[in-house]
Amino acid sequence: MKRRDFLATSAAAAAGSSLIGCRPPETAGAATAAASGQWGPAADSNVPGLLGPAHRAVWGARGVTAAADYYASLAGTTIMMQGGNAVDAIVAASAMLNVSEPYMSGIGGFGGFMLIYLAEENRVVGLDALGKSPAASSPETMTLDDFAAGYKAPIVPGAFKGWAAVLERYGTMSLGDVFEPAIRLAEDGFVVSRFDEIHTGGAAAEKLGRFPSTTRVMFPNGRPPRMGEIIRQPDLAASMRRLAREGADDFYKGEIGERVVSFLAENGGHMTMADLEAYDVTWKEPITTTFQGHDLYAMPPGSCGMSMFQALNIMDGFDLANMDLYSSEFAHLWLEAYRLALIDDDRYNTGKEDVEIPVDMIISKEYADEQRAKIDPARIASFSGAPLPFFGTTSLSSADRWGNAVAFTQSLVSGYGSGVIAGDTGIFLNNGHTFGFVLEEGHVNHLEGGQKAKGVMTPCVVMKDGNLVAAVGAAGGYTIPQTVGQVITKLTTGGMDIQLAIASPRMCLNRGGGRTPIPEDSVTYLEAGFPPEVYDELEDRGHNLAEPGNPGGVQGVYRDAETGALAGGSDPRRDGHAIAW
Repeated sequence: MKRRDFLATSAAAAAGSSLIGCRPPETAGAATAAASGQWGPAADSNVPGLLGPAHRAVWGARGVTAAADYYASLAGTTIMMQGGNAVDAIVAASAMLNVSEPYMSGIGGFGGFMLIYLAEENRVVGLDALGKSPAASSPETMTLDDFAAGYKAPIVPGAFKGWAAVLERYGTMSLGDVFEPAIRLAEDGFVVSRFDEIHTGGAAAEKLGRFPSTTRVMFPNGRPPRMGEIIRQPDLAASMRRLAREGADDFYKGEIGERVVSFLAENGGHMTMADLEAYDVTWKEPITTTFQGHDLYAMPPGSCGMSMFQALNIMDGFDLANMDLYSSEFAHLWLEAYRLALIDDDRYNTGKEDVEIPVDMIISKEYADEQRAKIDPARIASFSGAPLPFFGTTSLSSADRWGNAVAFTQSLVSGYGSGVIAGDTGIFLNNGHTFGFVLEEGHVNHLEGGQKAKGVMTPCVVMKDGNLVAAVGAAGGYTIPQTVGQVITKLTTGGMDIQLAIASPRMCLNRGGGRTPIPEDSVTYLEAGFPPEVYDELEDRGHNLAEPGNPGGVQGVYRDAETGALAGGSDPRRDGHAIAW
């Protein structure tokens, strides 16, 4: 990759601005300062103006955890210091995120996808912990408003059952062991950061303000919290203590589950104990492809792994080694490859278990050749639409001294999910209908009761010559497969370390309404830091550039093949900070 001094080419970056935009802005406007972070070049990644705590890659020899909130990274690495492995660490970090990043994931979450590299067996296994729609969910019983928030919005939560299942199969510690840091923090309280303040204000505050069970916890002073205040969650701590003692059955078949569904029923919701009892997670064989001499592993459909692989296969046919990854040429080809892949995603991808999907064809090199031939290097079709700011998902990764690694992405879907804390349980419930299903008749993800939701989460394990290279995942709606793919490209082709690959500027296609960003209704945006001429050159090719709404949030771990040393990278656009030892 050709090297650039990105700070010299971006007026915004040179000023240390916290803006990202479709062109390098001249001033840091207050209205958009909350939307993004900044980054630095290889020589200096500590650029001011970040929402999260900027840092370089962190290195250690015995364990590393990278999460979107530093409380969670600390919890995961502390568990490894106590003798736990990467699986123990990922569950501890997940539980902590439930407390300190409650708007992104948790026990009542939509669920997620997890990839685990097992060093002793030298293989990758996949866990599908995405939830299912309640039996009563249908176009006749729900509207789009019901999808978005409130008591009908939740699907059957999958996250907690996934935590318990992976811990039982591959962990070394009990739920009580790995829940303890989160329980303590829930009781003592977490300190609200600037990022927390931003994502509990505005539209989120309006949503939360509709539900008394929620405002009692999240607005302890009768208003959205400000940076530096402390939020305590004693009800959540009590629920977590009980679940740690009783296990997953208490949520899906026992007292906690009964309290959740009774509260929903009292308020017009329709999830039942029968829905909870019928739910289980699924162990799945990952799909795999090759890219730039590396072997990639991702989850099968239901996730966007298939779509990311199609786009990377298309890009693999170009001369990436001699291409500037921040040129208009690369950006145009990249965006067109993802546009083609996302068209197929909208056509085929679903979590429903009775739908035939031509996965082998879609991720084949032959199909990539056909798709690549459709790309005009000079032009795209014109289209319009609005970007979608989307925060409601979190990703985390861990690696341990024995060579195991985990990438896990989980979600409440929108920020704070349904907006509903289930009575006195302290548990936020998801709004999984919003992203998992549509009301459009004939669409592959048309809403039906009892069906597995579709998710866009795309955790990935990267290998080379039989050795672990990285485990990485992202948050950000339909930007997820795009941002994960860009990080992988920067690691494998650009020669960047894990932190710079994550922190450096990204480009994305996005679309309003939480739908797949396909050509008739989507926009393109680039973060500040691209050379100024790239913006004009992309517009000349027909790209409809817009102010970025959602740059996503990536977390990843890396292993040095020669020494076995471990590194962690955490996205400065979020509150994360990888912690290694």
